[in-house]
Amino acid sequence: MLRPYVNCGTNKNKNFKLRFAKTIISVITQVEWVMGRQKRVWYAGACYHVMGRGNRRGAIFKEKDDYTVFLKLLSQVKIRFPFELHAFCLMTNHFHLEITTSQDPIWVIMKPIMNQYARTFNMKYGFQGHLFDSRYNASLITDENYFLEVSRYIHLNPVKAVMVREPLSYEYSSYRFYVTEREGDYQPSPRKQEETRIAF
Repeated sequence: MLRPYVNCGTNKNKNFKLRFAKTIISVITQVEWVMGRQKRVWYAGACYHVMGRGNRRGAIFKEKDDYTVFLKLLSQVKIRFPFELHAFCLMTNHFHLEITTSQDPIWVIMKPIMNQYARTFNMKYGFQGHLFDSRYNASLITDENYFLEVSRYIHLNPVKAVMVREPLSYEYSSYRFYVTEREGDYQPSPRKQEETRIAF
């Protein structure tokens, strides 16, 4: 079979091949980076299941005050960038939130919470580096059945982790606000009036 003749022995062709190869590698790297960090889907009123985990699955809450600091940050950011917090559960090395946004994207809400908490935590314990494993996960909730499923999953997390026998016994979740008459600074916002009690 006849093939076109190319003199690959010249320095000119070698340099061209090298430049071409570097260009291809650069393009592939940029595409992989873009695909790996796709912009999150957001629209006004979007609802998410948000989860953040400690770096190398390490603890992000060590003492009772740490849980309080995180919840206070939630409240402060909620004033700046209003959102509805339907459910939360703070575990030793990760957290779960169920959030409906208003006029601000989810990343505008989560960035100050995680950045400020990481700085406070590292300063308190004399740590350096990343507290969280990576940027948080945010799964879009698109229907009521999934909304309730996520809420149940969040509130049952301590039970599945064998930390407590029933969700009401876990101090750092929103479950107690739903099943008791208790009110407080971190009281969640029910999606509908009839959802003030959660059936498991």
